Amino acid sequence: MKLYIMRHGEANYPKGSYSDRERRLTTNGEREVITTTNWLIEKQPKVDCVYVSPYIRAQQTASILLSHLKTGQKQNCDDITPDGHAGSVVSWLAAEIQQHGYESVVLVSHMPLVSYLVHELDASVQPPIFPTAGIAVVDFSPETLRGKFQQLLIAERCAG
Repeated sequence: MKLYIMRHGEANYPKGSYSDRERRLTTNGEREVITTTNWLIEKQPKVDCVYVSPYIRAQQTASILLSHLKTGQKQNCDDITPDGHAGSVVSWLAAEIQQHGYESVVLVSHMPLVSYLVHELDASVQPPIFPTAGIAVVDFSPETLRGKFQQLLIAERCAG
């Protein structure tokens, strides 16, 4: 099955007190997400589910993605925040995919988790540094909890 691991778009820091959960997408971040979403639609016009971190910037990223992409559903997941544990997320995600019979899934999260997830799935790949709105494409086997990293999509390369 295809797993698309996506980092949120560029976000700013809120004025006043710092709260990582409340960071919002910048205008540039919105453009980045639209650019990579357009690429994703060409490759995978329909996905079975989009899993999203509860942080605002990830929710905004998913909203843009979902406004363009055909999907069965969206599910918030408290475990896919920046400090989530990659091994636990892979096990949970595999169970979700098997339970529902999904063939394609997008997971919208944050650095460093997105980087660690790629390495957890494909140990032959060093944890990549995801740009904002970057998407890693992984062929994932939920039965073995392993995957094969295919590519890391970067918004600037899609803008063409």
